[in-house]
Order: sequence, then C-alpha cells, then structure tokens
Amino acid sequence: MFLFLPENCWDLRVTTEALRYLRLGLDPYAASIAHEQAEAALGHRVFIYWYPPVSILLLRIINIIPAIMRSLMFWAVYVAGLGLQMWGASRYALPSERHKLRFLFPLTLFFPAFVPSDSILSGNLAIPMYGAIMAASVRGWRDGRWGWFYGAVLASSLLKPPMLVWLAVPLLIGSAQLVPSALAAACGVDAFIVQRIIWPERFASFMVSIHHALPSETSYSAVAVFYRIPHKLGPLPPRMVAVFYVMFSMAVFALLAYFAYQCKRGNIAGQNLAAVALLATAILAPRLKEYDLLPLTIPMAVILLRAIGSRVAAGIFVLGAGMVVAVLATGHLWAVDFISVMTVFLIGVYAMGREAYVTSEVRAQETDAEPELAGV
Repeated sequence: MFLFLPENCWDLRVTTEALRYLRLGLDPYAASIAHEQAEAALGHRVFIYWYPPVSILLLRIINIIPAIMRSLMFWAVYVAGLGLQMWGASRYALPSERHKLRFLFPLTLFFPAFVPSDSILSGNLAIPMYGAIMAASVRGWRDGRWGWFYGAVLASSLLKPPMLVWLAVPLLIGSAQLVPSALAAACGVDAFIVQRIIWPERFASFMVSIHHALPSETSYSAVAVFYRIPHKLGPLPPRMVAVFYVMFSMAVFALLAYFAYQCKRGNIAGQNLAAVALLATAILAPRLKEYDLLPLTIPMAVILLRAIGSRVAAGIFVLGAGMVVAVLATGHLWAVDFISVMTVFLIGVYAMGREAYVTSEVRAQETDAEPELAGV
C-alpha cells in the first residue's frame, strides 16, 4: 500500500521536511508555514511543523545519522510499535476472548474505533509511542509496577503533550498511584514550561505555528465536537470551551473513580474496569485523532463482546449507530469517531453499573442468610 499510494506518509513528511530545513540552516516552524501557504495558493494542503521546541534538538541529533540508516531505524520502530499496540491491547482480553478476537486484529489497522481510516499510512510518531505506552501499561496492571509506563508517557509528552492524559490509567486501575501519577503529570507540565525559558525564540515560533494550524485542525475529541456543534451561530468563546472541557473531564473521571472504588470492593471485575479505563483516555483527551484511537479498538471490541445479550447495551448500540448514520447523511464526518467511542464507553459504563448492582445484591442476600443459618 505504501508503494502504490503516492500520498502516504503525510505526517512523516512534515518531520523529514523539518530535517531538511535544519540542514539548510532554516527555522522549521517559519519554513513550514511558508511552504504551507505556497501550497495553499496552488490548491494543495500540507501540514506544518508544530512539535514543541525540544523536538528541534532531537532533529539535530537525527540529522547526524545517514539517511538510509535513519529510515530503516524509523520503520523498524514503527512496525514494532504496531505490534506492541496489538499485543498490549490484547492482554486486556481474557484468553477465551482473544480466541474470538483474533480475526479482528488485522482490521483494527484500517478501522480504528470501528471507523474506516488510512491513518496507519501516515507514518505518525504516535504509532510507536502508543506501542510503548500500551506494552508498559500491561506490566503496570498485572504486576503493579508502573515505572516504565510513566517513563513512556513522559517521553511521548515531550513531543505530544496531550499524551499526559494517559496518566489517568494508573489512577483508575492501579493501586496507590495517586502520588506517582501527580508527580508524573507535574513533570510533564514543567517540561513543557521549561522549554519557554530555555528556548524563548524557538518557543515563540512554536506558538505561532500552533495559532496558524489550529483553525484548520481536525480533531475528534469531546471539546472539538462541542466547539463545532454551534458552528452556524459562530465560534464559541475559548473560555466557554475550556470550562466545558474541565467540567466534562471531571464528570467522566469521577464516574470512573466510583467504579474503581467498586472494583476494589470486589463488586466489579478488574478486566472490565481496565477496558473502560483505557477507552476513557479518548473521552478525556483534549485532542483526538485517528491514530489515537487505534490502540483502543481492541478494548472497544472487548467491551462489546462482554455486553452481548444485554438489551440495554443493544439499545445504546443501536442509538449510537443511528447517530452515526445521521451525521454521515448530513456530512458531519468530524463527529463519527467521537460518537463511536462514546457509544462503546456508555455500554461499558452500563455493564459495570449492572455488575456492581448485581454483585452487591447477591452479597446482601448472603449476609441476610448468615444469621438464619446461625440460628438453625
């Protein structure tokens, strides 16, 4: 597919262009904006370079490596990242479920979140990043050792700050991870702020690139959908969007924290909470793209597989599918991914709520029966 599709590697092309600009002694931020404007005048669309300033240091190091060697290294890491994503996601399914899901693994590459997408051809750096994060999360969940996970998330956040949202996972499915997660989040935020102090001019160019790219940026997150819904009435004030994001995120996290409490009490199976907690990273993310959904596709399938037979879950699924058809018919493709994720998330929440209720009822009946048996 890479050979026969000439427009592949569009995200990787941004990085390779930045490497070329550095070799020519140019500023990658300003040069990419100028290139984007020149291509736009011809009716072409290209993406600009808007990774944080620390990425320039990494690019200078990469430029030292011969071109053929760095190309081979990148694609080896890229393929390994895909493999780790599939492996890590499958560990959250039971062995019997993995047997049923084995035919789904190849499809996840082209249907992230069950939505057709060619993002696998983009060459985006997020692919190996998510591979490392997913693999490290398995070790944390199984053995309670989250050090590698925090390292993977922090390293990824240097180039993609929204990756810090994954720090919610240890809080929900880990044990005693409040302080480590908070420290990791503080380190991630500080690493971003420090770049403004170390490279003030470079950081200013970076912010110019962000302001230039955001108006045409396509995201599928909750905040992006909220921002786009009233588009006929005009853009929403940024402060209103920020307030919505904070309130929405707090509500989702509080809901999951409640189920995490129920899980610790033994009312919910850990594998059920883990699958929904992984999916919550997409719900909480301030920026959501197709490649962000790729590692969550198998957990989404696991949630649906476990909900088979529930009429309420089937009703939620039908409602979500109807909404997808409606937005497709009206041309609002930007809402499809969010609806798909939110539908499966609600099914998972309902399933956990039902499980907690049934388990607590059974335990209550057993507790009431114990005095009677003692009296006999």
